This record gives sequence, C-alpha cells and structure tokens, in this order.
Amino acid sequence: MEEIPEHTIIYTRPTDHLLLLLGGLGTALYMIFFLVQTEYLLGFSFICLSIFLIYRYIQTSKPQPKLILSQEGIQLIGQPFVSWAMVHGLQIRPDIKGNNYSETFVFTNNGRIQEIPIPKLSITSWQLEKLLEIYQERFRVTQIVED
Repeated sequence: MEEIPEHTIIYTRPTDHLLLLLGGLGTALYMIFFLVQTEYLLGFSFICLSIFLIYRYIQTSKPQPKLILSQEGIQLIGQPFVSWAMVHGLQIRPDIKGNNYSETFVFTNNGRIQEIPIPKLSITSWQLEKLLEIYQERFRVTQIVED
C-alpha cells in the first residue's frame, strides 16, 4: 500500500479572530492614555484586558486536532473511538446554498449522525476521501486475514 502512516490526525483550520487582536491592540492604546493621565487603576485594568484578548487570539489561531483515522477505525476528538465495522453511511456530501459550495464529511456510528464541515479542516475533500479508502481497505484486509 501507499506511504500512509498507521494513523492520521486531521486538524482544524486555524481561524481568524482578528476582532480579538484588534480589541487587544485597541485596549492597549486606552491603557497608554490612562497611564499618561495618571489613572493607574484604569490603565492597569486595560493592560490586563489587552493581554487577555491577545492571548485568546493566539489560542484560537492555533489548529486543534479534530479527527483521528486509523486502520482500526475513526475517532472524533472528545468522543469514543469507533471501529470501521460500526461506521455506516460514510460520505462526503456537497452543500450548495445559493452561490456557496462546500462539502461536509458525514458518517453514522451507533445510530448517531456525525457531520464535519470540510472547510473547517486542514485537508481537502479529495485527500480525506483517499485516506478513508486506504484505512478502510486496510481494515478489510486485516479482517480477512483474521478469519
């Protein structure tokens, strides 16, 4: 088979929360203004708020793990691992709303429908589809060998 590792971690695409950065920098300006006016309590309050907003911007800008694929199954971060034998209705569904086109990764496990918008992942739908095919094929081969 191809050079695909035993498991693949798919991350979320980093989000741009520029409003947090803008708010952090704006409150830093207020901090300077109040410190110059010798309003130290307000100045230090604004420096704390500025640091907090910039920190939140940095945290939300980092990609987070969302999905783990392996030859044994699939796992959404924060949810239990699911064997490929329990996964049904696996598809990449196109979503068309007016002029907007996007795709959603959909599968069912234990009667629970999971939907993950692909634009929020750091992978293309084509790459995801290829990985799913390879891992499911590896699972089938191991099941045949075990039987």
